Amino acid sequence: MGADLAGYGQQTALFAPHIARHYNLQISSFYGLEGAPAPWKGIPVLPGLGGTYGNEQIPMHAARHFGDHRGGLVVTLMDVWVLDTQMCRQFNMASWVPVDHDPVPPKVAKFFRESGSVPIAMARFGQEMLAEFDALYVPHAIDTSVYRPHDRAQAREEIGADQHDFVVGIVAANKGNPSRKHLVASLQAFAEFQRTHENARLYLHTDVEGSWSAGVPLLPVIKSLGIPDDALRIAHPYAIHFEPYPPESMALIYSAMDVLLCPSAGEGFGVPILEAQACGTPAIVTDFSAMSEVCGAGWKVPGARWWTPQQSWQALPRVADLVDALEDCYTLPSAKRVELGERAREHALGYDVERVMVEHMLPALEAVQERVAARPKPMRLKQVAA
Repeated sequence: MGADLAGYGQQTALFAPHIARHYNLQISSFYGLEGAPAPWKGIPVLPGLGGTYGNEQIPMHAARHFGDHRGGLVVTLMDVWVLDTQMCRQFNMASWVPVDHDPVPPKVAKFFRESGSVPIAMARFGQEMLAEFDALYVPHAIDTSVYRPHDRAQAREEIGADQHDFVVGIVAANKGNPSRKHLVASLQAFAEFQRTHENARLYLHTDVEGSWSAGVPLLPVIKSLGIPDDALRIAHPYAIHFEPYPPESMALIYSAMDVLLCPSAGEGFGVPILEAQACGTPAIVTDFSAMSEVCGAGWKVPGARWWTPQQSWQALPRVADLVDALEDCYTLPSAKRVELGERAREHALGYDVERVMVEHMLPALEAVQERVAARPKPMRLKQVAA
């Protein structure tokens, strides 16, 4: 499996030990490890070469591990359009892939037409978009024994909020400008909402400078909108990148929130939405792509279609609709708030990693092997002595 250091890296870390109980597993890293393999939880992590997302080293790693290019199964977890399709055709391959546009972007469709890789969608939305390729389905997952509701007082202390505060949380990567996570609109919505609700607080778990991943510089936006300093709680900028908050700390942070604000233009899955719900916190999302199914408790805001550089459509909600959703959450009666939190937790339990492994991951891996076994074997040229 290949993965990055963010959400896909977390999913690899979550699933790999479970998969290793059933398969002889090695992980191929295309970023963050170079030079020599490193063991992790008894699983070899093979280094990258620092160039093109594994296109150079995957053939070498696979041949070494399997003894033959088709002696096993290569599973990727990444955006597939960066992979060399001719390289992929050498292997029995499956691709656990995000789809966050409608329809599937041309580059993604082209990859599956040319690579022979079996698609595994991480959301029912993605499976529908990849219907042409008969995609399998394995959702992303979380450990619901870690992501669970915590004591509100303790959780509020973690982020420096009081018990009477109304806490809105944003947990999102600040990557790309304009932001796929719709961060500027989220700030606009909170600023408008906070003007009439002085006890509103915004917790930002993101790179506010936007310098690490060519994101949006958010501090000038915050200043322009006039959001008061005492209404902001911002995650430590160094820790965001170099000392990632462990799941236990994130569970406390989610438990401190009244609502997670996540109106992305599109999501292949949207793990923070699920993490928040597992902690009993509802979410405000765009009613589009995987968000519609991953959000089991909260507010699904309609979005206007937005044409992206991937030559397909995503959706952008209006700021006014986000403000309305915040207002609805703010005015919920206590009993309804408790009921919503319980519904959020119940929904998230369906995505627990143990359950997803049994119901989806293992059956999908078996199905992939059946599909590749049924394919005609590639011709091998035999050398004839002169």
